[in-house]
Amino acid sequence: MSTNGAMGKGPRSRGRPPNPELRTAKHGRMLNAAMDLFVDRGYEHVTVEQIARAAGQSKGAFYWYFKDKEDCLQQIVRGWAQKMDIALTQAITNRDTRSRERLLSISDFRKWSDQDFQRFVMLLNGMVHSRSSTVREMALNMAGDWARNGFTMIRQLAQESAREAGWTPQQLAKFDFDAWTLCYISCYNGLYQMLSRGIGGTNMTPDRIADAIHAFFIHPVVAREELEQRQKAAQ
Repeated sequence: MSTNGAMGKGPRSRGRPPNPELRTAKHGRMLNAAMDLFVDRGYEHVTVEQIARAAGQSKGAFYWYFKDKEDCLQQIVRGWAQKMDIALTQAITNRDTRSRERLLSISDFRKWSDQDFQRFVMLLNGMVHSRSSTVREMALNMAGDWARNGFTMIRQLAQESAREAGWTPQQLAKFDFDAWTLCYISCYNGLYQMLSRGIGGTNMTPDRIADAIHAFFIHPVVAREELEQRQKAAQ
């Protein structure tokens, strides 16, 4: 009898695998259970037995799907990285809408404020402070890759939106879109950090946050002419 599963050295290789649909469902429950435990207790304080029990499965079943606990964490991170890349790419590259509308869409906090996504952000934050260098590196690599890809796409979209809004070549050349994009992304990161710690109170609804982001970051880009007219009128 193989001892790989019992020792956590690799996935089980013997026996008949379950029905594919059932296997997929159990795999999903195991991933969800693991993520909840990693967020609530911290990666180091969670055992394979606890993950399996929370998913309503046996420890042996865990090794049908994962080599070990680290492999389980990697699958969670890879899955969410893929979801985020797809969502961001679709929102930014949707040529059926104007750049302005796409920028407003991805900046809508309501699209990124569901509980599952917020808990994933909390998971990444916990991983960054893990005692395991492997776990820390996993989190930093994932966050870095997403930030770099997102930075490039969002900066380009902001520039396109500004052109659509009637910015002159001189205005486009003068404005620091790199700094704007960095502040924009940092705003979201800070929001999730604060919300995960309960800062801001219960009245910080997604609607209010979305309105603030649009007013501070997006409206000055997509409605620059209107903004300049208001400033002149105020003078």
